[in-house]
Amino acid sequence: MKEVIMIVLGIVSFVLLLLITLQEPKEEGLGAIGGSASMFHGTSPRSKLFDKLIIGFGVAYVLLVILAVVLK
Repeated sequence: MKEVIMIVLGIVSFVLLLLITLQEPKEEGLGAIGGSASMFHGTSPRSKLFDKLIIGFGVAYVLLVILAVVLK
């Protein structure tokens, strides 16, 4: 049982790493001081999807780590 949890934990952590790496930056560096285009155009559907996926995989990661520690 613990081996399965560790394998799933590895997969979840890899997907989480990919999602965080592929997401677009929230601000544009110094351009964020005067306001950004997202204030007028909103965020893209892809960005919203990535945010939800990152939150979901992050919660799954934390729960799997807690479960792995409890089963130790």
